[in-house]
Amino acid sequence: MNLAIPNSGIRRRSVTGLWLRHAVSFVRYWKFVITWVLIEPVIMLVAVGFGVGKLVGSVEDGVSYAEFVTPGLLVGNAMFHALFETSWNAYNRMDNDIYETALTTPITITEIAMGDILWAVTRSIMTVAGTAVVAALFGWLNNWEAIGIIIPAIMVGITFGTLGFLFSATAPHMTFLTLVFTLIATPMFFFSGSFFPISILPNWVEPIAWAMPLTAAVNIGRGFALASLDMSHLWSALYLIALTAVLWPIATFLLRRKLIK
Repeated sequence: MNLAIPNSGIRRRSVTGLWLRHAVSFVRYWKFVITWVLIEPVIMLVAVGFGVGKLVGSVEDGVSYAEFVTPGLLVGNAMFHALFETSWNAYNRMDNDIYETALTTPITITEIAMGDILWAVTRSIMTVAGTAVVAALFGWLNNWEAIGIIIPAIMVGITFGTLGFLFSATAPHMTFLTLVFTLIATPMFFFSGSFFPISILPNWVEPIAWAMPLTAAVNIGRGFALASLDMSHLWSALYLIALTAVLWPIATFLLRRKLIK
């Protein structure tokens, strides 16, 4: 096995090679995976947009509920895809010695992590782009700036892709990873401003909500969707970048400890 201390340089071929392996696997099972990538988020979008949207009407500044909730649903689904890829799927790859086999080739732990995160970003972009097209057809994304929602999709893929390794590299068994979605991802999805403005939360809950990384991503996505970008969106972007910079060395350390025994 390639257990030597990794080179300081990152080889693009190694990273893209692992990404290509995941892409081929995805294409092989696309008929099953597409239900989660596109069909499920579209059903949720249509149900909330037409259902709850008819009851709520406008939310703030004359924005309809459907327009308000669309970027939250898009970015939230991107989070689930990225987190699933580097937690549940990554654990499967560890359990089936896929990473161990990869390490017999010229690839390092860092490159493995980057390849997986690159694929997590790809999954995030796929679900956001596909669902956004449907939202645009319904008129819930009606500004040309809305194309910029791909930016928070990429950021979510990187941040939550990195975060996912913290769980897959430390999980004692696969069942443990269900808690990641039950206790972490789902609460973030509902309290990140995806479905309602954070300002309506109790004063003591607001700081907690803003500390959630998904909140920053939803804020950026909504800024693009509603063509209302301001300094708060820049601060949100900087927060995600800083958080990822902190998580990255921890993730690679834990992954190295897990794979090299």
